[in-house]
Amino acid sequence: MMSRIRSWLAHTPIDDPVDRRNAGFMQLLLIFEGLRIPATKLYLLGLHGSYLQEHFYARARIGAPAALTIDLGTDLAMTVSAWLGFYLIRRGRFPLAVAQFVGTMLASGAVAYAAFGYHATDGNLTLMMILALSGLMLGRKALWITYAAEVVILVVSVDPLKASGAGDTPGVLLAMYNLLPMRALTSYLLIALIVDRSIYALRESLLESDRRRRQLALEIAERERTQEQLLHAQKMDVVGKLASGVAHDVNNVFDIILGFSTERDRLPADDEPMDGNTRAVADALEGIELAARRGTAVCRKLLNFSRNDVTLTEEFDAVAALQELRPLARQSLSSHCQLRIELPPESRLIRFDRSQFEMAIINLVTNARDAMPEGGSCTITLEDSDGYVALSVQDTGIGMVESICAQMFEPFFTTKSVDRGTGLGLSVVHDLVVQAGGRTTVESVPGQGTTIRLLLPRIESVAEASGFQDVARAVGGV
Repeated sequence: MMSRIRSWLAHTPIDDPVDRRNAGFMQLLLIFEGLRIPATKLYLLGLHGSYLQEHFYARARIGAPAALTIDLGTDLAMTVSAWLGFYLIRRGRFPLAVAQFVGTMLASGAVAYAAFGYHATDGNLTLMMILALSGLMLGRKALWITYAAEVVILVVSVDPLKASGAGDTPGVLLAMYNLLPMRALTSYLLIALIVDRSIYALRESLLESDRRRRQLALEIAERERTQEQLLHAQKMDVVGKLASGVAHDVNNVFDIILGFSTERDRLPADDEPMDGNTRAVADALEGIELAARRGTAVCRKLLNFSRNDVTLTEEFDAVAALQELRPLARQSLSSHCQLRIELPPESRLIRFDRSQFEMAIINLVTNARDAMPEGGSCTITLEDSDGYVALSVQDTGIGMVESICAQMFEPFFTTKSVDRGTGLGLSVVHDLVVQAGGRTTVESVPGQGTTIRLLLPRIESVAEASGFQDVARAVGGV
């Protein structure tokens, strides 16, 4: 039974964790006060009514009838306030519930002390309870506001200073000290200081614990995310090794096909007469040879791409490299995506690791494919740009907003699902280009597409260098 009551009291729609912990105790206190105040008054009026009339109401400053009315009115107000506070807590309005109860108690105390005087009342314990309650439940600011209000209440409740005791200055000061409730003021001040320091320490401890909890939660989430990405990278590595093995076996099959296709050399030459069937067989064997050579090129690119060699920088022609990479790039796109490669007729020499160059291109083409789930066009362009070779990969996909563009080269940043990417492809491409002395840029418009441009330092060809030296010697001869 008690466990059900505690569970019911704890089940309140309160968001603040401190208020939620205090809600159970506060509800019990309000229920107690809501029952105690009217029960006590009924007991006193029923069994000790004459004593109250003679020793309490008759000594009031405002007369017995008014004193009885104020006493009953303040008790009624405090009772209603207690049950109203209980209702507000059940509705999730904890600060308002406590604030209105404390305010009602202070207002009732002010009226009672003003009517009966400080020495005629016995509300010190009530004022102490309100002081501690306001600080523990509402905070340090409410604590000192309550203390200031109680100081005003106690000062107003003292009897006026009589003229007979005000003959000289020391007599006036002594009379004021005797009249003022200095013990109560000092005791309340000490209580306020103790509660204030306790509240500060508890709140700081709670905030520090909450900060550590959130930091730990973030670290755990980051560690889990990193672990998932590493596991995915390991699976991709296994897939790469599997693809390498498959490509090796398929390449052997293509070599056998090429061997059979060369048997067309035994057919008559093109300038020799042959019937229709022979011509059809010759054309078919030629088509088989072309398809097998294309398959062999794709398998070799896969084998080179999956090799785990150390970085080997070399000078090579980017135009020729892209032409050789065309079959693998075509295979990296889906069937409903078009591939365009626009290359200059002359060679463009760059210094780069060729396998890493090919890996960077495939990464960019793969990202372009993922950005065009409904199909589109991927265009690879190579052109000159202020001493650089500008390699652009453009797609007509969904595009990206500016905030994503600013983070796309960060490691492990990805907008794809866990099973689609690790967030390392573009980061690796960016690092490779920067190590080679180049830079990367990105242009994207949501709904229109994205262009990623790699600017790689261009190396002059031998012919260009020789021509420049000849011109230099001619100028020097002049």
